[in-house]
Amino acid sequence: MDDKKETVDALIVPNEGPTKPSRYFRDLKETDKPLKPLPPDNMSDISYPQFIEPRCSLCISPFRDLLEHVYLESGRKNQAVIRFFHEYFDAQLNWMQINTHMEQHCDLKKISTSGLKNYEQREELIAPWIFREHHLALTALLVELDDVRGIDCSKNSDMKLRRAAMVEKLITKILAVKDSRDNQGIFNLNIFEILANLHEKMVSEADKKIIRDEIVILRNKIQQDN
Repeated sequence: MDDKKETVDALIVPNEGPTKPSRYFRDLKETDKPLKPLPPDNMSDISYPQFIEPRCSLCISPFRDLLEHVYLESGRKNQAVIRFFHEYFDAQLNWMQINTHMEQHCDLKKISTSGLKNYEQREELIAPWIFREHHLALTALLVELDDVRGIDCSKNSDMKLRRAAMVEKLITKILAVKDSRDNQGIFNLNIFEILANLHEKMVSEADKKIIRDEIVILRNKIQQDN
């Protein structure tokens, strides 16, 4: 019977649980390196009033900003901060000291974002609308070009010249809008394909010649840039 008990005991793996951190947060020095590379600090561009209480180990710590940023990025969870410093610095914190520090030594009601970050966010929001604006402009110009193409100039030679000038002007606008959009890297269009399609739709040889000339000019410009 005793032999069986010893065999069973030998198979039981002791449940040690999570290891206890080897030091306290207050003992961390500025020169202490993390146990592994830190994740990116996504809160580095924000600011808010910070107050210093000399008796608070979090206030006077060289890792204060990191602690507060981890707290904010986690959705203001104290336990996430505790896990973070245990994992990256093998340092111990407790829930109450984090809670006291964040409530009394930081004014999180006045969080602001740096001007550069605001600009980047606005750019991200505006970019899709810039694309739509250019897309609508191209559509409108193509419709207008089609309308101009439909003008009857068979009985008026002067009107033919005016129509040719209008077509040339519209094509220039289309190229300008296309160039503006492409320079922002949002989307690329095959302008030669567009002009070729327009060329096929034209009835007047004068209008077709304008497009052919524009294609030649555009190809030469591309070759010179390269």
